[in-house]
Order: sequence, then structure tokens, then C-alpha cells
Amino acid sequence: MKDQLNWGILGTGMIADKFASHLPQSNTGKLVAVGSRSQQSATVFAAKHGGCGHQGYEALIADPDVHVVYNCLPNGLHHEWSIKAMRAGKHVLCEKPFALNRGEAEQMFAVAEETGKVLVEAFMYRAHARTQELIKRVHSGEIGELRLMRSNFTFYREPSMDDARYHPSQGGGAIMDVGTYCVNFMRQLAGAEPTEMHALAHLYQDGGVDDYVAGTLRFGEDLLATFTCGMTVESDEGTYIAGTKGTIKVNAFWFCEEGFMITKDGVEEWVEVEEKRPLYAVEADSFAATVLQGEAAWVSKEDTLGNMRVMDALRASAGVPVE
Repeated sequence: MKDQLNWGILGTGMIADKFASHLPQSNTGKLVAVGSRSQQSATVFAAKHGGCGHQGYEALIADPDVHVVYNCLPNGLHHEWSIKAMRAGKHVLCEKPFALNRGEAEQMFAVAEETGKVLVEAFMYRAHARTQELIKRVHSGEIGELRLMRSNFTFYREPSMDDARYHPSQGGGAIMDVGTYCVNFMRQLAGAEPTEMHALAHLYQDGGVDDYVAGTLRFGEDLLATFTCGMTVESDEGTYIAGTKGTIKVNAFWFCEEGFMITKDGVEEWVEVEEKRPLYAVEADSFAATVLQGEAAWVSKEDTLGNMRVMDALRASAGVPVE
């Protein structure tokens, strides 16, 4: 395991498919196994992407050829199976949202410390050089002191009770699914934790999950932020950042498809950072750097716990059940 990580993937859904499709273009990763509740699903996935298809999650984490596990199961299974994987001797890259609540997240990190395993929340966009360049420019004061931010992440997909996003017990809902990106990004740009958090939610069916949401965050006295997120509404995926000396506009950042525009004194500068690897390959290599070389993770324990605190508060404010 000197310069390569053998990956095992928990789950065969859309994100698992994306990660497996990009992994061969990483510099450090190889897919060796996938685990699914269904042997047929595991076999089909392995035939497409390579590796061995295991029936059952236990079989995947017990596989001696697997060095690291990518946990992209439904949100309600992140806590249980990340802990089981670490106790089986595997490092874990766990999809967002990291857990159902901050309490679960704290338990997961306690097990990481107990076992000596690396555990990182898989905010893939944060691993990309474009995101890191934007955060660096904001923190350097390039647009002055931040005053306003707004961020959006919505999509439309036909609602289905076969989708874990529509089950409160699985940590479903728009805040957990895509609002978490907006919250994470704005916290990073602010370089601080919000002091006030509020949200309004539309609930899908009576007593159901939040399918679209509008929220506000205050960071101290001077910085105000708004976000919208949704699973049943089309909108843009942009973020707008306004400071005392300029603005930054981001059109499509969650999948790092393009750069961003800085405007100061009426002069526009388009900033692009070249990266030939696809997004999830970048994430896999970033995880490998943490596991193999001891580099600081692109999302820290403190960052994840801070994000979960905000997510809990926003759901409570909106009247959304917090498991």
C-alpha cells in the first residue's frame, strides 16, 4: 500500500457509479470490491467498473484486499457502517451529510481515534483546486471584508418513496441532501461559525421531509448569508459573494465544472484553475494523501462537526424532524 489504495465501495447508487467511473483516472486508487444488499446489483456494478461484487455490506468490509471504504449508502447508514468499517481495519471516506446529527458524528470520530483510522467527510468539491483557490482569494482579502453571500443548490427529480431522500428516518430532505453544500461553502468562505441560523421549509406531504428550503445565516455583526436548496424545483447552482472591495460570482461550482468571476472597480477577472483529473479522482487522490502521507484532510473533523451543528439547528428552526 505504498502508493496505491485499494478501494471498496459500500452501495451501488448514483454517487457510487460516479466515483467508480472517475477512480481509474486517479493517480493512487484502484477499485477492488463493491458491496450491495443484492448480489445481482453488486455483480452488475463490478462487471461495469471492475473488482469483486459482494452480497452484503459485511462481506465488503471483511474483504482483506480492501484498504479503504467509500461509504455512499443512504444517510441513515453512514454512522453504523463507517464505524463497522473502521473496526474492521479500513479507513473511511464517508459521503455527506456525514451523519444524521452531530451526536452521531462525534461517535464516528471517537471510533476513528480509537482505531487509528482516517475518517473524512466526502465533500468532493472542497478537494478541487478551483475551490481551494477561491477560498484562498477570499481569505486573502481580495474583495475586502465579506458582507453578503447567497448560495443555491437545487434540482428537480420526480419524488419517489423508493428514494431514501424522502424518508425522515434516513436523514432525507433538501437541507441534508444539498443544503449541506451551501452551508459548508459559506462557512469556509466566512472562516467562522454562524452565530444565528434560521430556515423555512416546504414539507413534501404531511409530516414528510423538506423538499425545498430557504435559510439565513449570520456570522457575527457584519456578514449575512442566505441559501436556497431543493429536490423538486429547478434553479441555478450559483454562489454570489459580496465584499467591501468587490464581488465573486460562481455559476456551477458544486461539480467544479468551471472557474469563477471576480469583479473589482468595474473590472472583471475570470479565474480558472486547470485540472485534468475528473472530480472524484481528485477526491480519491486527496484521501490517499491523507492516508499514505499524513497530509491534513481537505475537510477536517472540526469542519464536519461544525457543519453538523448548523444542519441540526436549521432543521430544528424549519420544523424538520432531526433523528
